[in-house]
Amino acid sequence: MKLATEQVCKRFDIFLKRRATEHNDRQRGLLVFAESHYQQRAKIWVRGFRELGTQWGVLKNLSDIPYFASTRESRLLQLADFVAHSMFLLYERQDASLVKGILHRVDQKDGKLHGLVHISKNKGMGCNCPTCVSRRSPHTFAVDG
Repeated sequence: MKLATEQVCKRFDIFLKRRATEHNDRQRGLLVFAESHYQQRAKIWVRGFRELGTQWGVLKNLSDIPYFASTRESRLLQLADFVAHSMFLLYERQDASLVKGILHRVDQKDGKLHGLVHISKNKGMGCNCPTCVSRRSPHTFAVDG
């Protein structure tokens, strides 16, 4: 969970930095998590990422501490649950039925997916997930299914 939180924080920070650099769109990011039993730990992790940095560097574009809300009360968290479920189906069940309609919205530049990471012991040249394919052959990632 800590690695996933670190990945999300740093990728969001990089996205915001790129928006500022390429589009002169300086915005600060706000992290909103679904309430869970990881809530206290997530606060500590994010504070550490902001003060000490992640394994990829310090976070510079987040505006505040992370906030926590009930998924029942936030449609955006319900949307995040849908995205997470579609990615779960893609990676764990090889079912691309839900991700097809949203994959084009994942942060990308020059044909490489940056807003999605594949963390696996078995990833590499033989992996045909959209993230790994986009790293090997930019502009060719596609979701079959």
